[in-house]
Amino acid sequence: MFFFLEEISVTDVAKKELKRWGEPFKDKRGWPEYNAQLVKRGEFLLELGFVKRWDKELAEMNKNKVGQPYKFPNSLIRFQGVLHAKKIDYRGIKGITIKLVEIASLPAYNDYCTINRRVNKLGVKLGSPQGNNLVLFNDGSGFQAIAGGEYMREKYGKKNRVWVQIIILGDKEHKEPVSFEVNIVHESEADSTKRQVEKLLEGGIKIKAVGGDGSMDEMGLWDCLQQHKIRPIIKPDKNAREDSENELRNKVVKERNELGYKDWAKKNKYGFRWVATEGIFSAIKRIFGEQLAAKTEIGLIQEAKIKIWAYQAIKR
Repeated sequence: MFFFLEEISVTDVAKKELKRWGEPFKDKRGWPEYNAQLVKRGEFLLELGFVKRWDKELAEMNKNKVGQPYKFPNSLIRFQGVLHAKKIDYRGIKGITIKLVEIASLPAYNDYCTINRRVNKLGVKLGSPQGNNLVLFNDGSGFQAIAGGEYMREKYGKKNRVWVQIIILGDKEHKEPVSFEVNIVHESEADSTKRQVEKLLEGGIKIKAVGGDGSMDEMGLWDCLQQHKIRPIIKPDKNAREDSENELRNKVVKERNELGYKDWAKKNKYGFRWVATEGIFSAIKRIFGEQLAAKTEIGLIQEAKIKIWAYQAIKR
């Protein structure tokens, strides 16, 4: 019995692969620059420039303060908060601080109870957004609480571990978080986005467009965007009608229906949602991990906030 095999050229195989997967990926990153950024991350974790400003910062913090004066500047507490976000416990951080007193001219060290209390009370605020007329995208993700025991699970009705919800607005141009909310009881991403947008506008931030996935297709957010004349890049529900109470939503739904989802997404650059949200979450979890070591509600929320703040600071 004879078998005849069809001769297939390498060119034919390449054409079939191209048709299946599209154009080959071209890595446009500047690797020397990216490598330098990774090195800077390590420098950030041991940034001790605040030692020179220790006395001056304490003097400013204690000015007109009633009660016992501060003994340790907020710069030290931020540094310790970042170490805690890297999953080093407070006793371990105390040990690191003691060593820095010995070898890095730190004036004094604080005990682990003071570190814990000050870190949880530390005001964590993102730096001002870069540029004007921002194009922001929304997304939510979670950090896993690995401690807290039965009390946390009973209180929040969880059979397994508690997940802390993070909802961010990310800037697609600079690929960094611009605003965020942290919740233990999960909330609507659309409602959170509405609150964050209004807060940014109150602070004088100019927003050109706001986008997100189908979970953002809620009337309250559409009304907010229409009121402030912000262009939406929101994926409407698959069965959305063109005669809702919001004219802006009707316009988007009509355009999506006429163009089809793929062409609508391409025209509105919906794909930038990934770099402005999921890419940010991926980087934060890669650098700091997605687990939270704190045992209390206040500690969990603060630890999550510090991860997001520290990521923006590292990027800058």
